[in-house]
Amino acid sequence: MNAVRKNKGDVMKRVIMLAVIALFVMVPFASFTKTTISDEDLDAVTAAAGVSLTFTNVTIGGTTTLSSISWGDPTGFTGFTQPGYYGFQNFAISGNLAEISGIMNIDVGTSGTSTRLNIVLPAITIGGAAGMNIQAWMMADTQANLGSANVAEAGIISIRGFSTQVSGTISIFAH
Repeated sequence: MNAVRKNKGDVMKRVIMLAVIALFVMVPFASFTKTTISDEDLDAVTAAAGVSLTFTNVTIGGTTTLSSISWGDPTGFTGFTQPGYYGFQNFAISGNLAEISGIMNIDVGTSGTSTRLNIVLPAITIGGAAGMNIQAWMMADTQANLGSANVAEAGIISIRGFSTQVSGTISIFAH
């Protein structure tokens, strides 16, 4: 009979030990229970869908070249019926074309019957902080690439220290 009591005592100790262990295991799960949020707290919560692009000191340029850019008429005009083009050759830009820093936000929304894509631009400096320099030969020619033997040099265009800011919002929508 003592052996039966001893076994019952061991079983009871094990049950109590398991209950204590289960209690310690359940405590962390109790801390993850759901709580009610008030209307005031819920009003302060906002959600947004959209895309944000962060530009950190993005520089476009360095030295940029273009062999020629021209405009003209391949059939000429009354009294001058041969092709004629006027433009720039050996176009070179030194300095930065653009510097971009900041966040660009892109969102889509609908109001009434109009759905719009809204783009808020980051800080863009055309020419960069130091400005850009532009130099090119002005030419007249019978070919659009300003590369014939009949090319006539009309002078040089030179722009120094050009810089400007671009900012604002772009909205794209059908109408």
